[in-house]
Amino acid sequence: MSLFYYYGLLRKKQEQLQRLQDCQSQLQGIKQEYLNYNQTVTTPELTSTTWQGSLANKFEDIRTEGILVSYQDLESTQLSNAFSTINSKMSSLKSEILSLKQTIHSLELEMLEDE
Repeated sequence: MSLFYYYGLLRKKQEQLQRLQDCQSQLQGIKQEYLNYNQTVTTPELTSTTWQGSLANKFEDIRTEGILVSYQDLESTQLSNAFSTINSKMSSLKSEILSLKQTIHSLELEMLEDE
């Protein structure tokens, strides 16, 4: 394979890594915003002056046992899994980039020796 091929592949891998880094940064911002809204799931608080009775109790159960649990699961499990997947792929790309740089260096040395 030619040096030109490896430089093209290196550029492609570096672009992929940059996109993943951008994605990770955006996802971190979304996670922070998501955490800021966590408290709004259970607001307004139901009291005897706002709403009471069996319908209020059912609503509160749905809100705390259904919606809040799902909301927290999204943050703790799904976002964590997304970050793990991104980090894993970034590590893999960094290894590939290092390997490509070593290959390019070796090919450049070979070309110099042939001259």
